[in-house]
Amino acid sequence: MPRTQATRAFLLLLLTAAVTAAAVAASTPKHTAAPSATTTRQTTTTTAPPTTTTTPPTTTTTPATTTTPPTTTSVAPRLTAWPAAVSGYTDVLESIPLASGRDLAVARALAARRQGLPEVGVLVSSEYPSLRAGYYVVFSGIYPSSAAAAAALGTARSHGFTDAYQARVAR
Repeated sequence: MPRTQATRAFLLLLLTAAVTAAAVAASTPKHTAAPSATTTRQTTTTTAPPTTTTTPPTTTTTPATTTTPPTTTSVAPRLTAWPAAVSGYTDVLESIPLASGRDLAVARALAARRQGLPEVGVLVSSEYPSLRAGYYVVFSGIYPSSAAAAAALGTARSHGFTDAYQARVAR
């Protein structure tokens, strides 16, 4: 077989391989994941005329880079429990009827805690004779005196609890 016929046969084989590869690539199912980047490089080297040698195309597949946004884990602020066997004073932020449910009281307490109020918690007023029975009491602060609780009322009111008042908590 003369050299020009061999070159033509090689080029025909190369063209057939490229068409077949393109057909296979077109029939491959698409993935829902991030696409990959494909780079095709074809190199042609010319020596002395009239002979030209062509190398087959080289395909390099690089996996796509995906960026996952950082996950933030929010930790719910902890609520304060009224200490056992301790009498004192507090700022009552809200009194929520027991029929409204504890979830509402806890949600309001967490909102107050996120706003930066100190020692926020929920207690059941029926467990404390010094309080009116039948309520979830959302409170802020455990103070040794009425004056200390009164001094903190301004902060509670400035954070949106305009009806806050001080109360004595005793068992």
